[in-house]
Amino acid sequence: MAAFTQEAWDKLIAAYPPGTPVTGEVVSCQRFGIFVRLDSLPDVVALLEIIHFGLLVANPKHRIEFPADYPPVGSRVEARVLAWCLKPKDVRLTQLQHLDWIHH
Repeated sequence: MAAFTQEAWDKLIAAYPPGTPVTGEVVSCQRFGIFVRLDSLPDVVALLEIIHFGLLVANPKHRIEFPADYPPVGSRVEARVLAWCLKPKDVRLTQLQHLDWIHH
């Protein structure tokens, strides 16, 4: 992720508040989730943790298996901004529709 000044980071938070729909490309898969390079913010790589995978909406009791249930690197995903973190500068995503958390 590019180095952002606090002022630039604050502007991103204001422009993309929690709940904002985003799309992007999967750039890395880890057991805990996937990292997504956001289309509208190419200098930002966001984390979509497995507990926020949309797969859980259809079948909440499904045990997510790595790597079978993970979108592969290079694939496209849709999500929403879940939260922004100030230190370290980080953004989290969700594919779940029932979450309306705000973290600063």
